[in-house]
Amino acid sequence: MADDISIKLATSEDAGAVLQFLRVTATESDAVLVPHLNEISEKTEAKNIDLINQFDDCVILLAMLGEEIVGMVTVMVLDHQPTTGELGVVVRKKYWRNGIGRLLVDEAEYWFNTYSSLENLVLTVFEDNIPAINLYQQLHFVTIGKTVEQGRNVLQMQYDNHNHPSNGWFAHRL
Repeated sequence: MADDISIKLATSEDAGAVLQFLRVTATESDAVLVPHLNEISEKTEAKNIDLINQFDDCVILLAMLGEEIVGMVTVMVLDHQPTTGELGVVVRKKYWRNGIGRLLVDEAEYWFNTYSSLENLVLTVFEDNIPAINLYQQLHFVTIGKTVEQGRNVLQMQYDNHNHPSNGWFAHRL
């Protein structure tokens, strides 16, 4: 399935589809945590995407199956750590375990290593999400801590890019 997927940089024209994708995936998984998702307008999302695309410390990449968004990866700079980006990955439930998450993380790693001004790439994952943890470990993320969010145990992980450069094909898509 991953062979049929294309990766593209999100643009303001994708705002409506991105919002629809996030609203659907939020009902499919309790790991999709976007505050005030139902209150965000398409116009506001378009402005947000345009703003994100102006900087080299944030990115939104979309996994496309034809015209359908089937996955998305974001890297957003942390307010309290301006040299650190937080990775977020979401895939439509009906496409889980088809390599799309791996493809998205690999693309984000490539962007991080090649284009971003960030020094660190981190993520949080619910401790009971074993498939995601295994994927992140395979893609060179290491556990750096544990915390509790919304009453659930969460692992804090960081990308170890010193010994593992990514081989994404994002560069060929820009």
